[in-house]
Amino acid sequence: MAKIKSYGVAVTVATNAIGGLTDVSPGGTEVNFVDITTHDSSGGWKEFVGGLKDGGTLELTGAYDAANVGQDYLRANPGASGACVVTFSDASTCSFTGIIGGFATSAPLDDKVEFTCSIKITGAVTYA
Repeated sequence: MAKIKSYGVAVTVATNAIGGLTDVSPGGTEVNFVDITTHDSSGGWKEFVGGLKDGGTLELTGAYDAANVGQDYLRANPGASGACVVTFSDASTCSFTGIIGGFATSAPLDDKVEFTCSIKITGAVTYA
C-alpha cells in the first residue's frame, strides 16, 4: 500500500463540501467487549466475546468562513444525519452516514478564528 500525504483531504456532508479544513480525523472503529465469565469458567479466567462495533466520530477543525456553504450547513443542522465522504489526496475514500454534533468557533488572540465540528458515525464505514 502506497503512503499518501494528508494535504488535499476533502470532506462532504450531505453533498456539501466543507471548506477551510486544517485537520480531519475520521475516528476509528471500536468493539465493545462482553463479559461471558461464569462460575465454571476454566481456571478462574475471565472470558469475553466481541460485542457491537462503533465507528467513532469524525472530528473536523478549520478556518472559520461564514460564507462557506459546507460550514453553514454544519452550523445550521445539528442532529441531522447524512452521507459523509472523506476523500484522501490519492482519491481513496472513507464513507459513512453521520449525525452532525456540535459546531463551535474559537477566536484566540493574534490567530485565525477556527471552527470545530463533531460528526458521530452511525453504521458501517466503507473504505474504497
